Amino acid sequence: MTGSPAPDVLVADRTDTSAGALARALEPVLAGGDGPLLMPAGPHEDAGALAGDAASRIVRRPPGARLVVRTSGSTTGRGRLVGLSGAQLRASAEATHARLGGAGSWVLALPPHHIAGLQVVARSLVAGRPPLVVEGRATPRLVGEAVRRAARRDPDGRAYVSLVPTQLSDALADAEATRALAEATAVLVGGAATPAPLVAAARAAGLALRLTYGMSETCGGCVYDGRPLAGVHVAFSAPDDRDRPGDGEAGRVWLGGPMVMSDYLDGAPGVRLIDGERWLATNDLGATTDGVLSIRGRTDDVIVSGGLKISAPDVAEAVLGTGLVSDCVVVGLEDARWGQVVAAAVAAPAGLDARRLREATGRAVGRERAPRVVLRLDELPALASGKPDRAAVRALLARARADGEAWEHG
Repeated sequence: MTGSPAPDVLVADRTDTSAGALARALEPVLAGGDGPLLMPAGPHEDAGALAGDAASRIVRRPPGARLVVRTSGSTTGRGRLVGLSGAQLRASAEATHARLGGAGSWVLALPPHHIAGLQVVARSLVAGRPPLVVEGRATPRLVGEAVRRAARRDPDGRAYVSLVPTQLSDALADAEATRALAEATAVLVGGAATPAPLVAAARAAGLALRLTYGMSETCGGCVYDGRPLAGVHVAFSAPDDRDRPGDGEAGRVWLGGPMVMSDYLDGAPGVRLIDGERWLATNDLGATTDGVLSIRGRTDDVIVSGGLKISAPDVAEAVLGTGLVSDCVVVGLEDARWGQVVAAAVAAPAGLDARRLREATGRAVGRERAPRVVLRLDELPALASGKPDRAAVRALLARARADGEAWEHG
């Protein structure tokens, strides 16, 4: 199917006008009618170039697929083309409202061309209540004010907002924004792992925090606070098994249910149809305890250093637990002696004592797992979706190490 018709690209920005245009474009998609593929784009992207690139990459159009969402590609540097149907978007929206206690008014504080922001618009359409858009820079004060306006405007007094961890952290640093967010019926946080201290601080401040897990391929969050939404199934396989889920309680996470994508439009298929249900083999490792799912990293987040298998998320959690940094991404860098070394890019004030950071981390996870390479930055690179740009972090660390600009344990 190479050389297929280009999708209709719609530039979607966080403005009332743009959100309204996106909502009108999504209406026939949610209604389930036939039509051309619709692909949202960011305000600074070249719509013509994106359409041409997508047309050259599309090799299939699964039945029902109407919406094209691009994954972030935070690990590989290039995302996939996800095909979604109106039925999948609607199933996600309805299951979300059921979990939260009913439809409400949503605040749009995320880019609407990524799945989390797009779903705010879709949920608003399903609820019949237009979203309240935070225009311009989504500062903590503006987000808080939007939450209050949404609650006043909503017929049931329900106000919902979706954030990424960085936005939540910034809001908690502003007392007025924190008080405003505490008035939200639910504050959804996803897109990246949310550090445990941040979760504790938000809940201590009275926020109705909901930790979401999902991805573009599942129409966004499909597991809230570790528990699947209605209709969602979670299973596991061995980390290297993408054939079918098994009966275990740990390993590679598989997700099944009505909000799982139709399939990828480019490259190899990603959906397995098993007993009439669509299943997706994710790249995440996890486990369930008493029915609660916890994510324990990614299949590509295992660093093998000196023959020792090291979980990058576990190291990152320990680095954050030192209290010396505000953000952290841990990756493995190639090394002639060790195979790979543990490297950490951290957001921290100037003057960070990297040796002290390594020693404190080593006390928590063992010296052999503590970062041997540390690069201090004012702010970690992020994708437009708010997720850490792991490809950019890896490149920064490798370059800084080669140039002697990163601290390295001797």
